[in-house]
Amino acid sequence: MAGGDELVAFLGVPADPRLLDADLATLPAAEQWHEPPIATRAHDRLVAAGSLLTGVSLVLGIVLALFGAWRLLFHGGGGLAAAALAAGLLLAGTHWGWVHVAEYAGLTLDDRANAGREERQRAWLAGLQPYPRFSVTTSVLGDASTRVQRLLHQPVLTGNGTFTFVRREDGGTTFDAHASAVEIAETAETMRHRARVETDRLRENWEAASTAYAAALLNDEDDREHLAAQRAAAQALSEHINRSLLEPPVVE
Repeated sequence: MAGGDELVAFLGVPADPRLLDADLATLPAAEQWHEPPIATRAHDRLVAAGSLLTGVSLVLGIVLALFGAWRLLFHGGGGLAAAALAAGLLLAGTHWGWVHVAEYAGLTLDDRANAGREERQRAWLAGLQPYPRFSVTTSVLGDASTRVQRLLHQPVLTGNGTFTFVRREDGGTTFDAHASAVEIAETAETMRHRARVETDRLRENWEAASTAYAAALLNDEDDREHLAAQRAAAQALSEHINRSLLEPPVVE
């Protein structure tokens, strides 16, 4: 679990974009980002129209090309026959372009519709704080026993100057198939309460450190001020933890 010094190492570090997709499951289920991308109906209609135009262009192009060739070969040709042949070959040769144009137009509409979603994604990622979380889940094992496990969602630094999380089991209880539902529910609720209390304590520690850090960096961001900000954050975190130790323990 991240202690005071470890929490300070995350100050000023942004969340990794992988938390929106590949690393999403490392967060507690209640904190995960879930908003599917928007596919507009106009996109589907444009693609359908593009497919129709593709078929029409191909058929019309073949008809015009055959007509022009027939006139040139058997009726002495002329400007009209040559134009029909050229137009037919052009339509038949470029008929797939309608699909690409329709798809591009549809994607443009989707991008506009998803602009707000992307802004919300960025805001969610920017607001994600790197303190440890605890959560509790239940699962049924192969022998019909029930496992109530506590998970630790631990923040870790990446090689890209960002942070993400790793998830691992941090304890639990297994009930055999004959255990009562009441017993399992009470155990799960007790574990959830403890997980919530510990998560809240770690969040408060982080907020105390990050507030002091932000205040110290308000006007200057050179290396010396950065170190001073880290020291101020560590001091604020230490004082917050010391005050917490003086408070009476939570009674369950």
